[in-house]
Amino acid sequence: MSSVKVHPQAPMAPSAQVVTQAASEVLVSDARGRTITMRKPNPITKLRFIDAMGESSTNRLWVSNIWALMFVTAVDGNPVPTPTNKNQIEALYQRLDDDGIVAVSEAFEQHFTEKTDVDEDLAKK
Repeated sequence: MSSVKVHPQAPMAPSAQVVTQAASEVLVSDARGRTITMRKPNPITKLRFIDAMGESSTNRLWVSNIWALMFVTAVDGNPVPTPTNKNQIEALYQRLDDDGIVAVSEAFEQHFTEKTDVDEDLAKK
């Protein structure tokens, strides 16, 4: 009879899981063929991005249109710093244009939002 040895892989420590997730990048191509690199921002980057939005941070429609821009770190390999004021947010939005915004929004939904299975009928009650 043969014996089988199983060498279980040690589970990652929670801090290592966080670091791995934070360092992971998503590459997405837009309709123009540009490669856009996205990465989950750290908590302080989120706070600074909210501050950069200024008064527009209370406008839900505006925020929903630009929130994913915070995740953009490069376009065609050229680094994109996180915007630190509203003018920089608008400049990145314009740089990406419709094609880039669509690609970034889809990648954001697919890779950076939590997916939950919701019973829609139950949710309506």
